[in-house]
Amino acid sequence: MTIQQIKYVLAVAKYAHFETAAESCFVTQSTLSTMINKLEEEIGVFIFNRKTKPVTITKEGRKLIEQMRIVQYEMEALENLTQELKGEMVGELRIAIIPTIAPYLLPLFLADFANKFPKVKMIVSEMTTANIQSSLKSRAIDVGILAIPLVDSQLDEVELYEEPFLVYDCNSSKIAKTTSVSQLDFSNLWFLEDGHCLSTQVKQICELSSDAPKKNVNFQFKAGSLDSLMRFTKANDGITILPYLLSSELKDSEKKRLIPFQNPVPVRKVGLITHKHFVKKKLLVDMEKTIKKSVAKLLPKLNGSEAIGPV
Repeated sequence: MTIQQIKYVLAVAKYAHFETAAESCFVTQSTLSTMINKLEEEIGVFIFNRKTKPVTITKEGRKLIEQMRIVQYEMEALENLTQELKGEMVGELRIAIIPTIAPYLLPLFLADFANKFPKVKMIVSEMTTANIQSSLKSRAIDVGILAIPLVDSQLDEVELYEEPFLVYDCNSSKIAKTTSVSQLDFSNLWFLEDGHCLSTQVKQICELSSDAPKKNVNFQFKAGSLDSLMRFTKANDGITILPYLLSSELKDSEKKRLIPFQNPVPVRKVGLITHKHFVKKKLLVDMEKTIKKSVAKLLPKLNGSEAIGPV
């Protein structure tokens, strides 16, 4: 069994198609298929069922592929470690970030960070917290940026910053200077749709009050983005709760409707998440420093805060 054969098998497992897998490996379909056939003959086990369309993985093949992914990752880890020892950084860094952080954090740090490592290809995707967690475990991505803590024994967390929440009030004619959870008008409060960890966090903020959130309207709106949530809140003279970094993107007229919380201020902790066996330490340390520096001048200093969990 060779490393090349393992790469071919994993490519077919990924694309469920021999021709597409061959193209991704920059070889002919005949070469890829022959190499996999030789491997199956050598070990005496069929990895793929070629009679199905798309190609499926046999029961025995699933167990082999699971181990092959570990072997492939360890080979990549060895290559990365060698690069760091020689002071060279090349290859890819796959980053995933949740949608309620991505638009406001990425412009602050990504360009500066990427410029420091011109030979490293940065691949950035937006994902939900659950998808980031599973993708880190399967090694489909290298780094996640999301609200912490996750409390997952397979993953490591590095805290980057605490981000306060603000109330966006489109209901009051006179905007208060500060507010508290107990003063929120739950009957007019709007949320992101379920599945966003920010939606869960906002509901946790509401649970800090004894007043249950109830609406006096005969319709529901589940916003898929913070932009949609703000537009709907404004159109319906409602209120919502937003993360602080979003405020730098708002118009002056919108900023006037933002109300900070009184102490203890509800905050979310944002952090970098990696697999426990992640080896690109130099990139991770530099990313941490770059992000912390980029947000330090924007976030307020808090005298008291109350962290709201992501799940």
